[in-house]
Amino acid sequence: MRWIALPVGIVILSYALLDVLRTLVMPRAARGRTRLGRILYRLLWRPWRWFGLRKKTAASRERVLSAAAPVFFFVQLVGWVFLALLGYALILWSPAFVHGLGRTDGSFEDALYTSGSSLFTLGIGPAAANGWTRAVVVLAGATGLGLFAVVIAYLPVLYQAFNRREVGVLLLDARAGSPPSGPELLHRMGNAGMASALPELFAEWERWVADVLESHMSYPILVLFRSPHDNTSWVTSLGSVLDAATLILTAVDDEPDEHAKLMYGTGVHAVEDLFYYLRLTEREAVIQRDEFEDVLDDMKDDGFAIRPADEAFSRFTEKRAKYAPRLDALAVMLAAPPGLWIGDRSYLGARTSH
Repeated sequence: MRWIALPVGIVILSYALLDVLRTLVMPRAARGRTRLGRILYRLLWRPWRWFGLRKKTAASRERVLSAAAPVFFFVQLVGWVFLALLGYALILWSPAFVHGLGRTDGSFEDALYTSGSSLFTLGIGPAAANGWTRAVVVLAGATGLGLFAVVIAYLPVLYQAFNRREVGVLLLDARAGSPPSGPELLHRMGNAGMASALPELFAEWERWVADVLESHMSYPILVLFRSPHDNTSWVTSLGSVLDAATLILTAVDDEPDEHAKLMYGTGVHAVEDLFYYLRLTEREAVIQRDEFEDVLDDMKDDGFAIRPADEAFSRFTEKRAKYAPRLDALAVMLAAPPGLWIGDRSYLGARTSH
């Protein structure tokens, strides 16, 4: 039965190398149910999230949840190395190459040691392999060097994307509160006489959303990296600016803001793509009428020209329904600190008053 080791080893090795290429090298959304990262996410994230949310304090919750992304990445790296090691071991153990292992008895343990020594470039001596087996040993060494080189080059790209995302989140804090919300953003900008700056803010956030969508679809592990700042999350930040743009488009009795339109379109696109990529289930996201009218009253006090409440509420709920159920599912899945209208507020009182 040893003959089957060669095709099985080739399949395992090919899977590992292709998964590394699709995850770290190819500049496009990494899809596929059999990807190692997706398998680990489905196996590990839900129990990790459950354990984190059982912590009694917000600080302890964040410590546990923040550790998930780096731990998952390390486990994924170990998984790639293990699969490559096992694949080469099976190839070396097969009848085609086992006789070239030199001064060994041809056991699987010897093949596994030779595979590991080659993959980690430890060196096993010139007499340890001969014939075509030497080519496999050299290829294993090149694979090990290439794998670690790709990972080392990948980390700066990952953290640059993370830093760009968090700069936008941090800049929003003074404008939209912590946790952020769309009504709070409009309240602070209007109350400070800065309503005219909203188009510029929407334009900046349109670019931010596009950058987040591109980077998080290409490198999905970024989704699990949490903000280092208290009561903030990239998901609630995205939702707050989307809610603000939706309020401007539906509740303000003025010429439509083109930048708000563009922000709305880009934001809905981003939420939809991330929602389907993560294979989530929509949640009910209903805004109470009296809660909405309180927001309209605040906007009126802050200098915005407001449509009649019935018309505004109808337009707002229709437009918000295109992203809110999916945004809420994303926020709950990531256990993002909940804010006004976004996320699960059942375990943490996080509504921002204004």
